[in-house]
Amino acid sequence: MKNALIKDTLREIKHSFGRFLSIFLIVALGCGFFSGIKATMPDMVSTAQTYFKENNLMDMKLMSTIGVRSQDVEAVKKADNVKGAAASYSKEVFYFYNNQNLVLKCLSFNDTLKDDSKNKMNKPVVVEGRLPENDGECAVEVKMSSPDTFKIGETLKFAEPDTSKNLSETLADEEYKIVGIVASPLYIGYERDAASVGNGTVVSNVFLREEEFVCDYYTEMYITLEGIKTDDIFSDEYRDEVKKLSAPAVKAFEDSVDSRYDKLVSDANAKIETSQSTVDTLESILSANGADLKKLKKEADKSVKSAQKSYDSQQDGSASQMLAKSALLKAQQAQTITAELLDDYNSGSDSAYKKYTKQLEDAKAQIQAANYQLSNQQEPAFYTFDRFEASTDYSSFYGDSQKVDSISKIFPVFFILVAALVCLTTMTRMVEEQRIQIGTYKALGYSSAKIASKFLIYSAVAATAGSCIGTVIGLQLFPRIIYSCYKIMYNIPSIDVPFKPWYLVACWAVSVLCTCSAVLYACISELRSVPSALMRPKPPHNGKRVLIEKIGFIWNRLSFLTKVTMRNLFRYKKRFAMTVIGVAGCTALIVTGFGLKYSIKTIADKQFNEVFVYDGLLVLNTSDYSFDQLEEKVSSINEIGKHMLAHMDEGTAENNGASQTVSFFVPYDESQLDNYIHLRDTDTSEKLNIEDGTVIITQKLASLLDVGAGDTLKAVSDGKTAELKIAAVTVNYASHYIYMNRATYCDYFNNDPTFNIGFVNLKEDTDEDSFKSELISNNEFYGLTYKTDSSKGFLNSVDSLDAIVVLLIVCAGLLAVVVLYNLANINITERVREIATVKVLGFYDNETSDYICRENYISAVIGILIGFVAGKILHYFVVITAEVDLVMFNRTLVWWAYALGAVMTFAFTALVNLLLHFKLKKVDMVESLKSVE
Repeated sequence: MKNALIKDTLREIKHSFGRFLSIFLIVALGCGFFSGIKATMPDMVSTAQTYFKENNLMDMKLMSTIGVRSQDVEAVKKADNVKGAAASYSKEVFYFYNNQNLVLKCLSFNDTLKDDSKNKMNKPVVVEGRLPENDGECAVEVKMSSPDTFKIGETLKFAEPDTSKNLSETLADEEYKIVGIVASPLYIGYERDAASVGNGTVVSNVFLREEEFVCDYYTEMYITLEGIKTDDIFSDEYRDEVKKLSAPAVKAFEDSVDSRYDKLVSDANAKIETSQSTVDTLESILSANGADLKKLKKEADKSVKSAQKSYDSQQDGSASQMLAKSALLKAQQAQTITAELLDDYNSGSDSAYKKYTKQLEDAKAQIQAANYQLSNQQEPAFYTFDRFEASTDYSSFYGDSQKVDSISKIFPVFFILVAALVCLTTMTRMVEEQRIQIGTYKALGYSSAKIASKFLIYSAVAATAGSCIGTVIGLQLFPRIIYSCYKIMYNIPSIDVPFKPWYLVACWAVSVLCTCSAVLYACISELRSVPSALMRPKPPHNGKRVLIEKIGFIWNRLSFLTKVTMRNLFRYKKRFAMTVIGVAGCTALIVTGFGLKYSIKTIADKQFNEVFVYDGLLVLNTSDYSFDQLEEKVSSINEIGKHMLAHMDEGTAENNGASQTVSFFVPYDESQLDNYIHLRDTDTSEKLNIEDGTVIITQKLASLLDVGAGDTLKAVSDGKTAELKIAAVTVNYASHYIYMNRATYCDYFNNDPTFNIGFVNLKEDTDEDSFKSELISNNEFYGLTYKTDSSKGFLNSVDSLDAIVVLLIVCAGLLAVVVLYNLANINITERVREIATVKVLGFYDNETSDYICRENYISAVIGILIGFVAGKILHYFVVITAEVDLVMFNRTLVWWAYALGAVMTFAFTALVNLLLHFKLKKVDMVESLKSVE
């Protein structure tokens, strides 16, 4: 009996392979979508953790205003909890590209340490080519804003931003050949360090061997710590442990730097004292005549004898001996000088006079230099940063991975729900079709459990195969596709997608549970019946009037076939509801996909046409020219119609532990700002004006920091901290800005703004290329960036997000095809005698197809309309969830997303109907109409 059931089950799979395949596909789709999206966050996090560990990313970064020396590094190495310590150089340079000076940052790496050395940190990862090995070689990172010349084999020529200095004071060469493309664990995101020159933004980093730097001191020190217990490097526990464990290292660093500072001051004072003694001696002797020289010579001889006697009597190494030695040296110096000058006087020569006059001038110069050094040598300030304080990239990366996890709580659940409903419908129909076999088995003595096992095995095999194959594919495919979209923001070379057995087990268990539960639900009512009842066909449902029949003026105008269609739709409510749900889900996903594409693509248009309305952005040379000179120069350029100078620099804004990199913007004349930037209230769209004592912040910044009009936030600019009062929030789509006027900036940061940029609107018919070439040749300007160039670059950067759109549409299409085909196939199976009857009555094949497919089209139209509503809700959720910190997507759902959703869903419906047409043609009228008796 057991073998008979197994054989019957296998035969059933073979004979109804289409039904088996539909369960397999819907389960595979649901499990693949769920496991793939759900695994993306842990895959992203584990990839980052492995990447940081393999390349020995620092735990802390230490800096001081008087730099870092080797003795500081050695002092830190001896501190408790320090695993490794290393110092490095960095230097900002200009690179002339596309008729403007871009700011690049040169970073050193140590190629003499072995890769496994605990002191070799932040190792550059080679993406293409190799690391520099010889003089004059460099490696570069390539990201969204990197110049096109960042290719292996190209040569970069650097220039010193500070015209009062020479580049040779810092770097060994000014030209470097690119031999490699690299990525650094120090900079995993889009943002780079704020620059102190140019437009205040580092475009990209360049990596040089440590030997290429000829500086007197290092610029920063990195350390790694031992004793960190947590493995989750993105957790608060990790940051707390780093703060606690790094305390001894920070103290050792500060003590070493303070000691070095004290020695600098002591050496400077000693040099002043020695030089001043020389000056006093020389001035008194050089002004003497011949008679006075003889007198001074005798006095000097006596002083030497007295000082020598005093020194000889104190040979105990005490402070008194040192004073005696100093007095002796001073007396001997005076003796020598007077003797040589007296010889010159007697011989009529002036060589000794010239010699000591030169010494007097040198001594005065040394005093002046030492005094200048002391006056400019303030007590050192210290800066300590953990990973998250040194860069916001790490927090942003973790936050974006959590957003993917948030999406995984909605989409996969939707797919699994539809899969469960499809399985329920499919297996219910299968059980109903098998009534006679079930009755026969019961009559032969099979128990209800054994009879149900046939259907349980059928569904479990389909669910097992679908869940296993779908999960394996999903775990490999979806994280790669989603991470490829985030590659526009992060430069971790590739994502690791390890196989996760737990996901497979969980998906398998849920799939089998859902499908088998559907089977048991479908079997219970049938298994309760007696064999004699089961071996007779199930009586059809009683005919009922549908709701639309009661609306006479509509019902009476319908044709006969249309009335039949309406009755069939409302008679089989479960199948109708399932079809509508499947189509609505498909439409919602497609609408969301195209809506998301529009929301992303229109960021550039809104930001660079509705918010930024200037033509170009000038970067001014404020190091060599005053504001008045720059203003006069810009005003004299004929091609410029309007212009306004402004101050812009980068800093951070913080609130309740959240932090974001921002650009502080201070217009010279805020009344003219609307000619270049439109500040509009997010709620009323009314024009905003900058008022004294308050600031205006951008919309996404307000959202991330959870602040609004009337609140305050903490801001840091150029090392100075202030509490800013927010007056309003303005519409903005890309990057974060804080707007204030000059008086407010001075009050908050106790410093006058430096007007380092200029907004310009060009006159009509201006040749932009030739104007840009001519402008950059002026020393007053570092560069000119056109707004159109910025918008094109931004559009190119978001092209990779099309992968998510394609992913949604493909999955939606598969869902629609599987659901529609499965339900339509059930519809045909249930009504095969009816279909055979209409064929006997003379319906042609096309008419028979229309008789059945018309119901699918009506169900599809209703599903599409419901899908529009679901799509709008889903689109809004996806947009606010998928946004990265740097941008705000357009929340508007465009009309053509609805249109494409409807067209594509209807196309899928037509495809299914086409496939069913060929199945309807194969219906055998004679066999179908035979009596089941």
